[in-house]
Amino acid sequence: MQTRLSSLRIGSIAPRLHVLWARPNWNRDSISTVGVCLVLTFALTSFAPDADAFTFSKVTDPTNPIVADGGHAASRYYGCAWVDFDGDGDLDLFLDLDTLYENQGSGNFVRREDTGLGDGQIASAGFSMSGVSWGDYDNDGDPDAFIAGEASYLYRNDGLSGFTRITSGAIGGGTDNRGWTCAWGDYDNDGNLDLVIIHPAGFVPPSNMPLENKLFHNDGPPNYSFTEITTGPIVTGLDSYTVGTWSDHDDDGDLDLFIGSGPANGTTQPDNVYRNLLTENGTADFERILDAPIGTDEQDGQVWNWIDYDNDGDLDAYVTNWGGSFSGLPNRLYRQDPGVTFTEVTGQEITDDARISLASIWEDFDNDGDLDCYVGNDAGQQDGLYENNGDGTFTKRTDTPITAEARARRSATAGDYDGDGDVDLLVNGPTLSRALYRNDDTSGNRWLDVSVFGTVSNRTGIGAKVHLKATIGGSDVWQRRDISGQNSFNGHSAQIAHFGLGDATVADSIVVEFPSGEISVETNVAANQRIVIGEGDLSSTPLDEIAPPTRAALVLLGPSPFRASTQIRLDLPRTETAEVTVHDVQGRLIRTLLTGEVAAGSRSLEWNGKDDLNRDVSSGVYSLRLRTSSSETSQSLVYVR
Repeated sequence: MQTRLSSLRIGSIAPRLHVLWARPNWNRDSISTVGVCLVLTFALTSFAPDADAFTFSKVTDPTNPIVADGGHAASRYYGCAWVDFDGDGDLDLFLDLDTLYENQGSGNFVRREDTGLGDGQIASAGFSMSGVSWGDYDNDGDPDAFIAGEASYLYRNDGLSGFTRITSGAIGGGTDNRGWTCAWGDYDNDGNLDLVIIHPAGFVPPSNMPLENKLFHNDGPPNYSFTEITTGPIVTGLDSYTVGTWSDHDDDGDLDLFIGSGPANGTTQPDNVYRNLLTENGTADFERILDAPIGTDEQDGQVWNWIDYDNDGDLDAYVTNWGGSFSGLPNRLYRQDPGVTFTEVTGQEITDDARISLASIWEDFDNDGDLDCYVGNDAGQQDGLYENNGDGTFTKRTDTPITAEARARRSATAGDYDGDGDVDLLVNGPTLSRALYRNDDTSGNRWLDVSVFGTVSNRTGIGAKVHLKATIGGSDVWQRRDISGQNSFNGHSAQIAHFGLGDATVADSIVVEFPSGEISVETNVAANQRIVIGEGDLSSTPLDEIAPPTRAALVLLGPSPFRASTQIRLDLPRTETAEVTVHDVQGRLIRTLLTGEVAAGSRSLEWNGKDDLNRDVSSGVYSLRLRTSSSETSQSLVYVR
């Protein structure tokens, strides 16, 4: 397992990020190719769908308890999630109210009934629901679960001793916190995961006692208790809310909230979508987005899934519509354009199929370098599976076991449970509807999995943006994945960034932007492996406060990424010959910042993004190198023109 090689910090949390992303005065045709996530190439490779690339097998082994246990009652709307709850490196499965399957390796599972997870959950005799979100709320290194339903509880992961149900404080209210589903997200960027519970008025039993949504602020160490937020548009007023998803859709450095608001009664209405004003005002307040089309289009909305389907670096949106009272409604795909504006995409089966839709799952199922889409459809309708053609269009696939059966599919979760490098799919629904589909991709395309963990940011890395550049089919392609605590229907996929690499043997650059503003960078990462990238700190201590150095070192003071210039500190424990140089990712010398005999102590250096001939270099990832008569070291940084 390979860990973080370098870590780069942006000086403040969000404002600088805001101006580095594509803004109104930019357009896709003018954005130059760069070696970092903050300015992205719009490089799409068009190709015909590969019939061998979507090869799924339905798992029918009766010794597999996931298969043998079957589904739940027809009146249940239950979620699911792949998660490594025991930290052993493979994906386990949680579904329904309290069911946990531990992965034993090689695709084998055992049902765990001794962990305490799900204790206290309620299922009424009639209509019932449950949603789950996993996240390390106490930053102790293991994922905790919040399960929403007729009673909603937080379950703290205590490792080998199982889970402890939290019944104290505001978060422990049980039936007082009932809801349809829930989602972890750090909405105020303090490094601690907060929680939203979504409550649809009239849907959660007892239906004659509707509640507002619930928002709980995590107060952090030492107790990691929660304070209920009772003001603001998210938690005041009743509506037919369904699923809430956190996403920094405008890339300004804070999480916004998108709640599907499907009436499910034969009418439609705009969904309840909210902009976080943390970056603008310094306080995490919310205002409703009323901009067309995402704030005005009438929906029977279920789940907002924010994804970069066209590999241009910004987030596009896909909204599922239930439409059971209409025998189905089309889902909606919104392409984000410069200036955080949106254009509805129409004229494709992925947008025009009128179905009773709930979950949507976006993963690169064929590992070709772009996101494909699975849609789970209710009421015995055939599911949708749409292959991304790489040119902004999709091809509907009806030749796989996933689409062979017409079932009531409600929730779904994706993850590589067997560790073979392609993404598998679990769909959840009533008896006979539940199914596990193993991806047997035969395309030969390569892949890379990136797990992240926060140190200043929340440990799970929810809200982190993972960007990867690779040369696929002769073109430089940037891809983006955002880590989420809710991106399905009442659940989420594995919190691992999976990238298909096509024919690329190496990822040129991987850049992780953490919620704190910290940037971690890796370069030249070989394909077909799993890596972990963590969030690190950089010193900004003034030179006159630094103790005499004990070893030769380069310390990047920042900013990085930078435009005009960046500051570097050189530490030498003794007077000796030293050379500080800048190199590109191919190792070529770009600039010599210092050479010759250098006195012991610490001194400042500066690089202004120019080469030795005073020419501006291209945007990208560069390496600072220090060579002395006794040692050699290096440090990465990012330049953006």
